[in-house]
Parts: sequence; structure tokens; C-alpha cells
Amino acid sequence: MKNIIKTILAAAILLNTTSCLKDDELIGPDAPGAITNIVEFGNVSTPISGVTSPLPVYSLAYDIVPSATLDLPIKVVGAEAATSDTKVVIELNNALVGRYNDYLNEDPENEIEYAVLPSERYAVTTTEVTIKKGERVATIPVQFKPSLFTFDKDYAIGFTIKSASNGEVSGNFGNIVINVAAKNPYDGTYNYRTSANTSLVPNANKTVQLVTVGPNRVKLSPGLLGTYSNEVYYNLDPTTNMVTVECPSLGVQTPQDTRSKWDPATKTLKVYWKQGNGGRTFEETFTYIGSR
Repeated sequence: MKNIIKTILAAAILLNTTSCLKDDELIGPDAPGAITNIVEFGNVSTPISGVTSPLPVYSLAYDIVPSATLDLPIKVVGAEAATSDTKVVIELNNALVGRYNDYLNEDPENEIEYAVLPSERYAVTTTEVTIKKGERVATIPVQFKPSLFTFDKDYAIGFTIKSASNGEVSGNFGNIVINVAAKNPYDGTYNYRTSANTSLVPNANKTVQLVTVGPNRVKLSPGLLGTYSNEVYYNLDPTTNMVTVECPSLGVQTPQDTRSKWDPATKTLKVYWKQGNGGRTFEETFTYIGSR
């Protein structure tokens, strides 16, 4: 009889305890103080920053035109959309550019350092936006002036979410750095082919990018033959459409092959060159696909 009474009491205590825990969740969206809305910057492109970076960093490139607009996304993330109209205030914070440079400089092999984009080359006409109840995103327009961009430095700007009327500002994505550059006429995504005579990677057929590094100069990405990390640059003469090649790690035999030319009508680049010591031959054809 005593054992039966003990069992009934234990069951009652367990039931009561379970009821208390359900009434007062310790974790999850129903827990006291749980945050239902996180406010952060959305992606403006594929991030270029590594997983150890203290900041998310993105890169944008624009055609050389008088004006271009970035619709900077501000998002509510989590299980729910905005539970009420959420006013978000951002601020220009170019100190973040220096912070990211400090991170990059921790790597002794790093050669990149960003400069703050001069204020006359962009405009932020508003720093406030409202994410409507039931929605997840709103945008703030940032006006760039690519025709004023120069190629002497790598430029960037930074933004911080200063406040949100509902929810909490993200600790990871409440700051953002954006590298901004102009694209010359040769910049873009290309179909890349090599000939059977090409050393190392003959008969290649892949997609690569030519990235602006000067008014008439592009860099092959992801590197030599679209395969290796060796840097390769192409210099195009806009008057003659003649092309010269630079490959610092291998050198380029001179005089260079005069068959290397850019065809502006078809947006095709054909390049013929040899390694500095004559040991390797490269015959490359780039056919424009679209912007990058």
C-alpha cells in the first residue's frame, strides 16, 4: 500500500513539473526574452570576405556611366516576418574600411588595402527605411557615379545599422563593407578556350572572368589558363585593338605576337604568347558571354 501511494505521489509531482516547464519555456521562440526578429543587411553580391573575417564584405563593379543605383537591402530574418512596421536607421561608417584593412594586414602575404571612396563619387539621400508588417525586406538607395571612378586604388565604403524599432540588430550582419569599382569595356564573363598547342591545359573549354584593373587592362580570374593561381594581365589598345600580355611569375617572351587582338564587333579576344624563356606556348580565345 505504501509503495502504491509513493508511486501516485511521484506521478503527480512529475505531471506538475512538466506543466510548469511548458508554461515557462527555457529556450526557443516561446522562452522569456526570446528575440523573434533579427534585423540585418542582406547580401548585395557574393561575399568576398572569408569565414574568419570580422565583417561581411562584398564587391560591386559598374559600367562607366554617370549614375548607377545600389538598392541596399535591409532584412528581417528568423522564423517570422516583421511583426509590426519596423523603422530601421543606418549610418555611413567608413571606419569599417580601416577595420577590415587591419584584418587583412594580419596576413603577411596580403597585398590588398582598401581606400575610402571619395564622397563626391556617391550619395546616400536617406538613412531611414521601414520594413512593413508582414514583410521581410526594404531597401535604401545608394547612388554611385561610376564615371568619376578612378583605377588608382581599391575603393570601399561601410555602413552600420544604427537602430531598429522592433527586434534586434544582428551582431554579425549589422555592419557591411562594399568594395566599389568601375568596369572597363573588356570586363565580363567569357567562354575560354585554348588550342591543342597550349602547354599545361590544351583544348580547355570553360567559363572565366576578365576583371578590370585599369582603363584598358584586365586580369584573368581565376588565374593562368583559368586553372592556376599565377596572375595574368591583358593590356588592350583601344585605338589599334592590339593586345599585350603580362605574367609576372612566368614572364612573357618579347617581342610579343602581333596576332593578339581584340575584336570589338564580336567581343572576342584572341591571344598568342610564350613564356619568357620560350618553354611554354599559350593560345587563348575569350568570347564574351555577359557581365559579371
